[in-house]
Amino acid sequence: MNVGEIKNYLRIDHTLDDTLINSLYQAGQEYIKNAIDVTADIKIFDKYTLFERTALLLTAHWYENRLASVQTSTIGGYSNDIPYGVVPLIQQLRGQYYYDKEREANDNQPVE
Repeated sequence: MNVGEIKNYLRIDHTLDDTLINSLYQAGQEYIKNAIDVTADIKIFDKYTLFERTALLLTAHWYENRLASVQTSTIGGYSNDIPYGVVPLIQQLRGQYYYDKEREANDNQPVE
């Protein structure tokens, strides 16, 4: 996904934050990958549409909430936690990733 597509999702029409947006998106991808399997190659997740969606949710959240916060903080009545839906999406991705990994391992077993 390129910066233009990410900005379209975020409804941003200026170029002032292009570097920040790209950095946040890459950090979101890394966050998701590490939550699933820190040893995995990030390119493996390209085949999962939920991966892109989850990275976009994190990017949007981090773009709108740039203040440093702890996991359970509330500032001005608004929570700065990971946005609703990200954890269940990561769980779905983790399940699919390990299912595919096991299936691939079984497919590569020698036939006796």
